Amino acid sequence: MKRTYAVLIGLGILVLGVLVVVAFMGRGAEKNVATKMREEKPLVSTTLVAPQSMPYVVSATGTLSAVQNIELYSEVQGVLLQSRPLFKEGNSFGKGQTILQIDNAEYLAQLQSSKSSLVSQIAAMLADMEIEFPEAAKKWERYLKNFDINRKLEPLPQFSSDAEKFFVTGRGITQTYFNVKNQQERLSKYYITAPFDGVVTEANVDPGTLVRNGQKLGEFIDNSVYELKLSIPATENRYLTIGKPVRLGPLKGNATYKGAISRINPKINQQTQTIEVFVKVRNPNLKDGQYLKAEIYGEKIDGVVQIESSLLVENDHVYIVVDSTLQLQKVAPLNYVGDHVIVSGLKTGTILVIETIGNAYPGLKVTY
Repeated sequence: MKRTYAVLIGLGILVLGVLVVVAFMGRGAEKNVATKMREEKPLVSTTLVAPQSMPYVVSATGTLSAVQNIELYSEVQGVLLQSRPLFKEGNSFGKGQTILQIDNAEYLAQLQSSKSSLVSQIAAMLADMEIEFPEAAKKWERYLKNFDINRKLEPLPQFSSDAEKFFVTGRGITQTYFNVKNQQERLSKYYITAPFDGVVTEANVDPGTLVRNGQKLGEFIDNSVYELKLSIPATENRYLTIGKPVRLGPLKGNATYKGAISRINPKINQQTQTIEVFVKVRNPNLKDGQYLKAEIYGEKIDGVVQIESSLLVENDHVYIVVDSTLQLQKVAPLNYVGDHVIVSGLKTGTILVIETIGNAYPGLKVTY
């Protein structure tokens, strides 16, 4: 029994000795790794700072919309006729060209009936007028001879006296005349013509369908001139003037377009503290509803450097290299432009780190 205890105690001492040796070896390995890491200096990308003058840039994004954009509604009822070109999205129409035509045969017959009634009333009046107003009767007879039921209504003859006016009005001729004028004006509602050169962007009806009064038929825009609506911080209002050039471009890609500020809303949005600015632009490659970014250039700032925003440490510091050692340098961010920021506070010849370094800290030895 005593021998067994002795063996167990011996084995325990042996195991303990092995563990102690392993621990010392591990500490030595860690020490060697740490020493090796201190000896290896990470390679970093740098550049020599050369401050210069740069314009202050106001950046914003917005959606394009046509300056002239109208919604088409029907003011009459009838069957839609086929037009050339068809009233379809993408089809273009010139100014004054008929975009839509509604069948007006029934209403045209009503108008001609009303004109016939006017002719009959004037003819019936002439016999009495030749007795009461012989001189005036001649001009009314001449008006009746020149009356064409298929042409646009001509103005009534001018009254020579109040007596003539009361005589004509009393026979209901003036009332009938203005009723015909009203019907004639309504007849024009059966035709919808283009108020400007443009293109159909929305078509809600097809030929042969019944169009009802007040029904929306579609949309028509002038696709040659667009406006970009921007929301600009009110603090940057000093850089905004009507006519100021603006550089525009898509969110992705290198295309650029030239625009100019056309309107500025003087009212500040109380919730966002921004003002609305409208930029007018002309380019055949632009489309209604397109999303664009805008850059408005203001006054120049002296002694600044443009860097990537990701290089900022704690929002107002950057890493520089002094004697092969990283140091933090305080800077003042003045203007954010996309993924970059314009900062001041860097002297000429400063070695600026231009990449993000993992586990960086002031005092780290580096190679550049």
